[in-house]
Amino acid sequence: MGPLRVAVLGGGTMGREIARVFVTAGHEVTVWSRSPETVAAVRADLDGAVAGADSAADAANGADLVVETIVEDLGLKTALLAEVEPCLAADGVLTTNTSSLSITRLARGLRNPSRLLGMHWFHPASHMPLVELVLGADTAPDTLERAERVCASLGKSTVLVREDIPGFVVNRLQYALMREALALVAAGVVSAEDIDLAVSGTLGPRWCASGLFELMDLAGLNTVRRVSKVIMPALSTDAEVPELIEQLCAEGRRGATSGSGFYAWAADRLTRAGHARTAFLTLARDLARDRP
Repeated sequence: MGPLRVAVLGGGTMGREIARVFVTAGHEVTVWSRSPETVAAVRADLDGAVAGADSAADAANGADLVVETIVEDLGLKTALLAEVEPCLAADGVLTTNTSSLSITRLARGLRNPSRLLGMHWFHPASHMPLVELVLGADTAPDTLERAERVCASLGKSTVLVREDIPGFVVNRLQYALMREALALVAAGVVSAEDIDLAVSGTLGPRWCASGLFELMDLAGLNTVRRVSKVIMPALSTDAEVPELIEQLCAEGRRGATSGSGFYAWAADRLTRAGHARTAFLTLARDLARDRP
């Protein structure tokens, strides 16, 4: 695949990292943000390797691929996608990095909804080896095919989400585990620290080497069947935001950005966590490439 003209709409954490991935692969990238200061910061961070645009339409003008990464707001995203659609190249593809919103609903403002699909990246995009591709009700087969080719050219594996369901696949798996973890902590069964130790010390390493279904085969489906009879009825089925999350947010403990959440986040702890994440993600990425 030759160099593409790529427009990245949004210059936040994800937009910046996605722009980096495309620049590194040799594509021509233009970044737009509602804040000119954000565009300038992205350009400085990427050593001027991306262009900046004064408007979303300018960024998307003649683009082969648009990657929308703005805030998770249905109205704002729908309006932005509709604004830039007429500016694309004739065979250009529109993608959204939404992690939860319906692709079908986002396409309602488009003249040609077949050009849109979800291209859900994970943070940090430069190290995560996988992208979710999410079909809307009207996504055309050739739109999907082009997106798959783009991801392959970037060295990214893809998971195809065939149904436009809330949270797609990865977030649904993640939040299912989070729901059970929060229920166990709230019930006093275990501490948050020990939950993290259990995940990072057992499930995490296993899942780097094998997926869930491969692990079930390795364990033996007869064993999975017997254990399921005991554990499945006991798992949390709560359908609301967990009370523990509501309580921490009400106290202003919103996580690392506010300085505290389940943990206290001093600058040195944040730095150590970032370095550890990068090291493990690099290892996981390399393992994924070697996996048959």
